[in-house]
Amino acid sequence: IDLFVRFITLSRGQNAPSSEIDILECKGFDPVRKFLVDRGNLFMKRLKDSRRKIAQLAYPFISDGVTVLTVNMSRVVLEILMKAHEKAKKFKVLVTESEEGPLMVKKLNDQGIQATLILDASIGFVMERVSFVLVGAVGVVENGGLINKLGTYPVAVMARSLNKPFYVAVESFKFYRNYPLSQLDLPNDAKYENAEDTKHPEVDFTPPKYINKLFTDLGVLTPSAVSDELIKLYI
Repeated sequence: IDLFVRFITLSRGQNAPSSEIDILECKGFDPVRKFLVDRGNLFMKRLKDSRRKIAQLAYPFISDGVTVLTVNMSRVVLEILMKAHEKAKKFKVLVTESEEGPLMVKKLNDQGIQATLILDASIGFVMERVSFVLVGAVGVVENGGLINKLGTYPVAVMARSLNKPFYVAVESFKFYRNYPLSQLDLPNDAKYENAEDTKHPEVDFTPPKYINKLFTDLGVLTPSAVSDELIKLYI
Protein backbone atom coordinates (compact mmCIF):
# COMPACT_ATOMS: atom_id res chain seq x y z
CA ILE A 1 0.00 0.00 0.00
CA ASP A 2 2.87 2.35 0.79
CA LEU A 3 4.32 2.14 -2.72
CA PHE A 4 0.84 2.20 -4.27
CA VAL A 5 0.01 5.50 -2.54
CA ARG A 6 3.42 6.86 -3.46
CA PHE A 7 2.92 5.97 -7.13
CA ILE A 8 -0.60 7.44 -7.25
CA THR A 9 0.23 10.72 -5.53
CA LEU A 10 3.95 11.34 -6.16
CA SER A 11 4.33 13.98 -8.84
CA ARG A 12 6.75 16.45 -7.36
CA GLY A 13 9.77 14.21 -7.53
CA GLN A 14 12.94 15.25 -9.27
CA ASN A 15 12.08 13.26 -12.40
CA ALA A 16 8.37 14.12 -12.52
CA PRO A 17 7.16 15.57 -15.85
CA SER A 18 6.19 19.22 -15.70
CA SER A 19 2.62 18.33 -16.73
CA GLU A 20 2.23 16.20 -13.60
CA ILE A 21 3.63 18.91 -11.37
CA ASP A 22 1.25 21.45 -12.90
CA ILE A 23 -1.81 19.29 -12.41
CA LEU A 24 -1.52 19.44 -8.64
CA GLU A 25 -1.24 23.22 -8.82
CA CYS A 26 -4.74 23.37 -10.28
CA LYS A 27 -7.34 25.04 -8.09
CA GLY A 28 -10.20 22.89 -9.43
CA PHE A 29 -10.76 19.33 -8.22
CA ASP A 30 -11.79 17.69 -11.51
CA PRO A 31 -8.34 17.78 -13.19
CA VAL A 32 -6.74 16.39 -10.02
CA ARG A 33 -9.36 13.63 -9.76
CA LYS A 34 -8.81 12.66 -13.40
CA PHE A 35 -5.05 12.64 -12.85
CA LEU A 36 -5.36 10.33 -9.81
CA VAL A 37 -7.78 7.99 -11.60
CA ASP A 38 -5.45 7.80 -14.62
CA ARG A 39 -2.51 7.04 -12.34
CA GLY A 40 -4.56 4.32 -10.61
CA ASN A 41 -5.43 2.72 -13.95
CA LEU A 42 -1.79 2.87 -15.00
CA PHE A 43 -0.82 1.20 -11.72
CA MET A 44 -3.28 -1.66 -12.34
CA LYS A 45 -1.87 -2.16 -15.83
CA ARG A 46 1.66 -2.29 -14.45
CA LEU A 47 0.49 -4.74 -11.78
CA LYS A 48 -0.80 -7.15 -14.43
CA ASP A 49 2.41 -6.70 -16.42
CA SER A 50 4.39 -7.45 -13.25
CA ARG A 51 2.62 -10.76 -12.77
CA ARG A 52 3.31 -11.73 -16.35
CA LYS A 53 7.02 -10.89 -15.90
CA ILE A 54 7.18 -12.92 -12.70
CA ALA A 55 5.47 -15.89 -14.34
CA GLN A 56 7.97 -15.76 -17.21
CA LEU A 57 10.87 -15.77 -14.74
CA ALA A 58 9.55 -18.45 -12.43
CA TYR A 59 7.89 -21.10 -14.60
CA PRO A 60 11.23 -22.67 -15.77
CA PHE A 61 11.76 -23.75 -12.13
CA ILE A 62 8.77 -26.07 -12.56
CA SER A 63 9.94 -29.20 -14.32
CA ASP A 64 8.06 -32.35 -15.25
CA GLY A 65 7.13 -34.55 -12.33
CA VAL A 66 7.54 -32.01 -9.52
CA THR A 67 5.12 -31.47 -6.66
CA VAL A 68 4.64 -27.86 -5.62
CA LEU A 69 3.29 -26.86 -2.21
CA THR A 70 1.62 -23.46 -1.89
CA VAL A 71 -0.24 -21.63 0.87
CA ASN A 72 -3.69 -20.12 0.54
CA MET A 73 -4.71 -18.17 -2.59
CA SER A 74 -2.17 -16.11 -4.53
CA ARG A 75 -2.84 -14.52 -7.93
CA VAL A 76 0.83 -14.35 -8.85
CA VAL A 77 1.45 -17.99 -7.89
CA LEU A 78 -1.63 -18.94 -9.90
CA GLU A 79 -0.21 -17.09 -12.91
CA ILE A 80 3.12 -18.92 -12.59
CA LEU A 81 1.43 -22.32 -12.40
CA MET A 82 -0.82 -21.49 -15.35
CA LYS A 83 2.22 -20.44 -17.37
CA ALA A 84 3.99 -23.72 -16.60
CA HIS A 85 0.85 -25.64 -17.57
CA GLU A 86 0.64 -23.63 -20.80
CA LYS A 87 4.18 -24.78 -21.56
CA ALA A 88 2.99 -28.40 -21.22
CA LYS A 89 4.77 -29.03 -17.91
CA LYS A 90 3.38 -32.00 -15.96
CA PHE A 91 3.27 -31.33 -12.23
CA LYS A 92 1.09 -31.58 -9.11
CA VAL A 93 0.11 -28.85 -6.67
CA LEU A 94 -0.72 -29.17 -2.98
CA VAL A 95 -2.58 -26.24 -1.45
CA THR A 96 -2.99 -25.69 2.29
CA GLU A 97 -6.61 -25.20 3.31
CA SER A 98 -6.06 -21.89 5.13
CA GLU A 99 -8.65 -19.25 4.32
CA GLU A 100 -8.89 -19.33 0.52
CA GLY A 101 -7.16 -22.61 -0.24
CA PRO A 102 -10.35 -24.14 -1.70
CA LEU A 103 -10.63 -21.21 -4.12
CA MET A 104 -7.03 -21.70 -5.25
CA VAL A 105 -7.66 -25.41 -5.85
CA LYS A 106 -10.79 -24.65 -7.85
CA LYS A 107 -9.00 -22.11 -10.04
CA LEU A 108 -6.16 -24.57 -10.70
CA ASN A 109 -8.50 -27.45 -11.46
CA ASP A 110 -10.51 -25.23 -13.79
CA GLN A 111 -7.31 -24.71 -15.77
CA GLY A 112 -6.67 -28.45 -15.96
CA ILE A 113 -3.92 -28.40 -13.33
CA GLN A 114 -3.90 -31.28 -10.84
CA ALA A 115 -4.31 -29.65 -7.44
CA THR A 116 -5.18 -31.14 -4.04
CA LEU A 117 -6.39 -29.37 -0.92
CA ILE A 118 -4.55 -30.45 2.24
CA LEU A 119 -5.06 -29.70 5.91
CA ASP A 120 -2.79 -27.03 7.35
CA ALA A 121 -1.77 -29.50 10.05
CA SER A 122 -0.62 -32.06 7.46
CA ILE A 123 2.42 -30.15 6.17
CA GLY A 124 4.81 -32.31 8.18
CA PHE A 125 3.31 -35.42 6.62
CA VAL A 126 3.34 -34.21 2.99
CA MET A 127 6.60 -32.24 2.97
CA GLU A 128 8.72 -35.32 2.21
CA ARG A 129 7.11 -35.65 -1.23
CA VAL A 130 7.18 -31.93 -2.01
CA SER A 131 9.78 -30.72 -4.53
CA PHE A 132 9.65 -27.10 -3.41
CA VAL A 133 7.37 -24.52 -1.79
CA LEU A 134 6.09 -21.54 -3.78
CA VAL A 135 4.07 -18.84 -2.01
CA GLY A 136 2.81 -15.36 -2.69
CA ALA A 137 3.18 -12.41 -0.35
CA VAL A 138 1.20 -9.79 1.50
CA GLY A 139 4.49 -7.92 1.79
CA VAL A 140 8.26 -8.27 1.80
CA VAL A 141 10.19 -6.20 4.34
CA GLU A 142 13.60 -4.53 4.23
CA ASN A 143 15.58 -7.52 5.48
CA GLY A 144 13.99 -9.78 2.85
CA GLY A 145 11.59 -11.40 5.30
CA LEU A 146 8.08 -12.31 4.26
CA ILE A 147 4.70 -11.19 5.55
CA ASN A 148 2.05 -13.57 4.28
CA LYS A 149 -1.16 -15.34 5.21
CA LEU A 150 -1.13 -17.08 8.58
CA GLY A 151 0.45 -20.52 8.34
CA THR A 152 3.24 -19.57 5.94
CA TYR A 153 5.95 -19.45 8.61
CA PRO A 154 5.51 -23.07 9.83
CA VAL A 155 5.55 -24.22 6.20
CA ALA A 156 8.89 -22.42 5.73
CA VAL A 157 10.35 -23.93 8.91
CA MET A 158 9.27 -27.42 7.87
CA ALA A 159 10.66 -26.91 4.36
CA ARG A 160 14.04 -25.86 5.75
CA SER A 161 14.16 -28.85 8.11
CA LEU A 162 13.80 -31.20 5.13
CA ASN A 163 16.01 -29.15 2.77
CA LYS A 164 13.17 -28.19 0.46
CA PRO A 165 13.56 -24.88 -1.44
CA PHE A 166 11.20 -22.11 -0.35
CA TYR A 167 10.40 -19.55 -3.05
CA VAL A 168 8.37 -16.34 -2.87
CA ALA A 169 6.60 -14.73 -5.82
CA VAL A 170 5.93 -11.05 -5.18
CA GLU A 171 5.33 -7.81 -7.07
CA SER A 172 7.79 -5.08 -6.15
CA PHE A 173 5.03 -2.70 -5.06
CA LYS A 174 4.60 -5.01 -2.04
CA PHE A 175 8.10 -4.22 -0.78
CA TYR A 176 7.58 -2.66 2.63
CA ARG A 177 9.77 -0.26 4.60
CA ASN A 178 9.72 -2.13 7.87
CA TYR A 179 12.33 -4.20 9.69
CA PRO A 180 10.66 -6.80 11.93
CA LEU A 181 12.81 -9.34 13.72
CA SER A 182 9.97 -11.42 15.12
CA GLN A 183 6.21 -11.89 14.97
CA LEU A 184 5.74 -9.30 17.73
CA ASP A 185 7.48 -6.62 15.66
CA LEU A 186 4.78 -6.59 12.98
CA PRO A 187 2.54 -3.51 13.27
CA ASN A 188 -1.03 -4.26 14.33
CA ASP A 189 -2.49 -2.78 11.15
CA ALA A 190 -0.60 -5.48 9.23
CA LYS A 191 -1.46 -8.34 11.60
CA TYR A 192 -5.13 -7.80 12.25
CA GLU A 193 -8.05 -7.18 9.93
CA ASN A 194 -9.97 -5.56 12.76
CA ALA A 195 -7.95 -3.28 15.04
CA GLU A 196 -10.31 -4.09 17.92
CA ASP A 197 -9.84 -7.87 17.60
CA THR A 198 -6.21 -8.71 18.32
CA LYS A 199 -6.71 -12.37 19.18
CA HIS A 200 -6.45 -13.83 15.68
CA PRO A 201 -3.74 -12.44 13.38
CA GLU A 202 -4.30 -12.58 9.62
CA VAL A 203 -0.61 -12.93 8.73
CA ASP A 204 2.70 -14.17 10.08
CA PHE A 205 6.34 -13.24 9.51
CA THR A 206 8.86 -15.58 7.88
CA PRO A 207 12.49 -14.53 8.53
CA PRO A 208 14.73 -14.23 5.46
CA LYS A 209 16.92 -17.19 6.46
CA TYR A 210 14.11 -19.53 5.40
CA ILE A 211 13.73 -18.02 1.91
CA ASN A 212 15.84 -19.26 -1.02
CA LYS A 213 14.72 -16.90 -3.78
CA LEU A 214 12.19 -14.20 -4.55
CA PHE A 215 10.66 -14.04 -8.01
CA THR A 216 9.84 -10.39 -8.68
CA ASP A 217 9.17 -8.07 -11.60
CA LEU A 218 12.65 -6.66 -10.88
CA GLY A 219 14.25 -10.06 -11.42
CA VAL A 220 15.12 -13.09 -9.30
CA LEU A 221 16.39 -11.76 -5.97
CA THR A 222 17.94 -13.10 -2.82
CA PRO A 223 16.43 -11.81 0.43
CA SER A 224 19.51 -9.65 1.06
CA ALA A 225 18.94 -7.78 -2.22
CA VAL A 226 15.53 -6.44 -1.18
CA SER A 227 16.91 -3.52 0.83
CA ASP A 228 18.91 -2.32 -2.20
CA GLU A 229 15.82 -2.49 -4.40
CA LEU A 230 13.78 -0.59 -1.82
CA ILE A 231 16.33 2.21 -1.84
CA LYS A 232 15.98 2.47 -5.63
CA LEU A 233 12.18 2.45 -5.45
CA TYR A 234 12.08 5.27 -2.91
CA ILE A 235 14.65 7.57 -4.49
